[in-house]
Amino acid sequence: METTQQLDGEERLIQARTVMNAVQMSMDSQNPQSRAEAEAALRNWESDAAPGFLQALLDISRESEAVGENVRLLATVLAKNAVGSSWRKTLGTREWSRIPETEKSHVRSAAASLLLNEPQRRVATQTGLLIANIARFDFPAKWPTLLSDLTSAAWWVDDGATQTKIEQNDRALFTLKHVVRAVKSKRIVVETSGPSGGSVSTAELKPLADKIAHERKMLNTKAEEIFPILHQQWQQHFIAFMDNRPMGETRGPLANRCLGVLKELLHMLADSWTQLGSEIREFLEGIYRATTAISTMAISSEDKLRIQTANKARVRMLQCVIMALDRNPVEFAAFLPPFLALYSTNALTAPDAAGVYALPAKRRVLLTTFLARALVCPHYEPDMIKFIKMKDGMTDSQQLEEASTALMQWLSPEHCGHLIAAVISKYIALTPEELQEWQADPEGFIRSLDADTGPDADNPRACGVALLLCMLRKGSSHVAEAMLSYVAHLQNQAVSPSTLLLREACYRAVGEGFAHVSQHIDFTTWYASELQGLLEKGPMETQPEQQLLCARALWLIGVCGTDLPHQHWSAAYPLLVHYMSVQDLVLSLTALGAVLAMTAVVLEEASALEQAEEAVLHMQRQIQRVRQLQQQHAQQQQQQQGRDAGREGGGLLREMPWQQERFLQEQEQDLQAGQQQQYGLMQDCQAHMAVVEAQAGAVFHSCFQLLSRVSEVDSMVRVLHLVTVMLEALGPKAQPHFAAITAALPQIWNAATQEGSSGPASRLHSALMAVLTHMVGRLGSLAIQDSHIQAVLYALLQKGLEGSPAEQEVLVEDAVKLLNATLSASISLEPPLQRFLPNLITILQRSKDNAAIFQVLEGYFVAADPGLVTLMLDAQLPQIADSMHRSLDAILTAALRAQNSHEQPPPSGQQSPHHQRGTLGNRPRGHKAAGKQEVGALDMDKLSDASAAASLLTVLLEQNLSERQQALLSPILR
Repeated sequence: METTQQLDGEERLIQARTVMNAVQMSMDSQNPQSRAEAEAALRNWESDAAPGFLQALLDISRESEAVGENVRLLATVLAKNAVGSSWRKTLGTREWSRIPETEKSHVRSAAASLLLNEPQRRVATQTGLLIANIARFDFPAKWPTLLSDLTSAAWWVDDGATQTKIEQNDRALFTLKHVVRAVKSKRIVVETSGPSGGSVSTAELKPLADKIAHERKMLNTKAEEIFPILHQQWQQHFIAFMDNRPMGETRGPLANRCLGVLKELLHMLADSWTQLGSEIREFLEGIYRATTAISTMAISSEDKLRIQTANKARVRMLQCVIMALDRNPVEFAAFLPPFLALYSTNALTAPDAAGVYALPAKRRVLLTTFLARALVCPHYEPDMIKFIKMKDGMTDSQQLEEASTALMQWLSPEHCGHLIAAVISKYIALTPEELQEWQADPEGFIRSLDADTGPDADNPRACGVALLLCMLRKGSSHVAEAMLSYVAHLQNQAVSPSTLLLREACYRAVGEGFAHVSQHIDFTTWYASELQGLLEKGPMETQPEQQLLCARALWLIGVCGTDLPHQHWSAAYPLLVHYMSVQDLVLSLTALGAVLAMTAVVLEEASALEQAEEAVLHMQRQIQRVRQLQQQHAQQQQQQQGRDAGREGGGLLREMPWQQERFLQEQEQDLQAGQQQQYGLMQDCQAHMAVVEAQAGAVFHSCFQLLSRVSEVDSMVRVLHLVTVMLEALGPKAQPHFAAITAALPQIWNAATQEGSSGPASRLHSALMAVLTHMVGRLGSLAIQDSHIQAVLYALLQKGLEGSPAEQEVLVEDAVKLLNATLSASISLEPPLQRFLPNLITILQRSKDNAAIFQVLEGYFVAADPGLVTLMLDAQLPQIADSMHRSLDAILTAALRAQNSHEQPPPSGQQSPHHQRGTLGNRPRGHKAAGKQEVGALDMDKLSDASAAASLLTVLLEQNLSERQQALLSPILR
């Protein structure tokens, strides 16, 4: 194999051969050592942006006759990934990649040629993604013809419609979609003449800003130019498909490819409706006509390909409409009424439940998504329309007003009842087939229900629930009343499997939308009149639908019953605990979730009570202080010493006496209200805590029984979560149950060990660490002296601190918390704890969780005897000192940078860092960068690391340090 271009003579040719050998060896499964060496070489070439590397990979990819498909596919994937990481300024140095411009030009040309001429589709697909990665950095400045070239390659010519040309059309459209997707959020970077990281003067800044604005304008202009062309292509392809013309079956998929590109362009060109307004309006009108036409198109059930193409067309058109609504709701307002009627008919009113279930899941998701987003779009609210008219000087708001009216009429009292019934019966209700899963795979059934309610759920039921909530939010009271009327109607129906399924769906709808319907329903009465009786006789029910209703009643109590009066709360909690031990696993796991919710309420009440007590104490001190100052003021007046009593009184007494009395009256009223609130919280907390304490033994027993019955990690983690919450709620009162918990720990550890090193296993290890952390924190040395706990404790710490890097990313934070709690409860530094010190140093050198590691190291030095401290210092102090120095240096550098830089106002719509709320302890695990908090311009992570390092430094300086050790710490002190 020879290259088509030599950059450095024979050296370039040799490198191509070397890369070829490395790619081939990286696929050799028979020789692990050679494979590892080849993979390392490829990674190094990529990370170093080695000149000639990308060109060599493209030369390999183009050798379709001499090189096998798998090798060429790997070479193309490597090129795609290398461009994504090296074809830009590196984040660390902010210097341009060392890839020569001549090589970049060659790669662009070679990739464009390979895309259209590669015989194998898999290689062509990766080439298209490679081009999209290149476009992210080189379009439009260095590859200005990319969009037009791809659009030309995608153009259909009837006379030349060979199979090769059709394949080129398809590849060009595929690549075009990914290119537009890549560049639509492009961050334009320009090269400065100064050194990397240097400051830019005001005089230099304007040309750079002009250059960025010019490139952004050029990017949008190029995108605007291809929109009409692709719109025309879509129309032609779609008509040929609908009319079943010659090659119509081929043109249908191409029409869908065009829609994929047009959707991305709609996202990118949200601000271009002024230039493309008529073209976009014609496109949306065409989608409306096409959707109507395709709905009435007769397709034979045996024509699977045509059915698949038609379904994909419906999905693509829906995506385009939703994109237009999201990106420019003001311009879309004219289209809202017709699309609202069309999609409402397609999703809710025209098909029966069986017809809805027959629709592809993705289409059902998009239909309900459009309806929900239209309902909550703020631009169609009357108040927002008034604001837009005033802000933009809009003289004609008729289209916005018509859109708003259409939404209000859609949810009018005479219509919303039918819509509510349709959403519940066709989207929320379980099907008989799903009910069969209850018996066949109960844990899978529970998992599927969780998937319907997760924050990232994207399935028809979850979207149906979201639509219902949007209807309740938009339609206010009459929508809630319509839903409750439907519930009452079903309750009065004769009992049958179908009505029980609908009742279960209605009960779920009430629970999901309880925040919107709580003013229209008395849950206490509902519980006493129906739910309690249903659960009391539930274990005797054998009909699946009746058991399903019991499960939903358990769920409802967990969701809506946390505010039940004491009498009913005290009866409901033991009832839920009883269901944890029933034979039906779905009922047991559902009851466990409800017990967890109600126990968590006790924790919230205890926290609220503590805050109320602090507030009452503060007000009492405030009133007492004012009374004392009043007495001093009266004494000063009597003594007639001529001093200014108000100034001596200090702020609180500078007002006139009648103002002082009014202040005291207000304070005493607030105190009385606070005391009443405190008393109410105390009554609730004590009553609920008494029930939890009485049921604790049964809860723990049921939990550990469940652990022996379940097989999935999700179920085990769910059980351990309840154990953790119970330990937190009971505190020292959990001691009577200590033996039962410790006896169960080895069983849980064995189950976690059998899972190996998978992601679910890490979650199980993390949940077990949380249980032990609470036990050790609550019971102290009593816990860590137990042999059962020791066996699991040290094994878990070893798993978290000595595991593979992938596992440590997940477990290290929990392991460090557990180790910190263990050190705090330990009387001395036992040998099993000593062996974890090198692991902490390894984690510290990776700059992960520095603050937490510094705190644990401080615990080590405090707990160890002098001889052991000397040994630890001799072995670990250089690494510790280096990490402390880096942490303190980082905060100093950040502080100096903040002092020397001018504060800039935050971007529009963003809060200033000074007003960002949240604490370090609340940031999501594994997302430090995303959850970064700042004090002024200082990173809270760096501040926390530096504070912990300073605290550890103080402890180290108190030790008997040698001169060498003092010398290691001297740079830090300076």
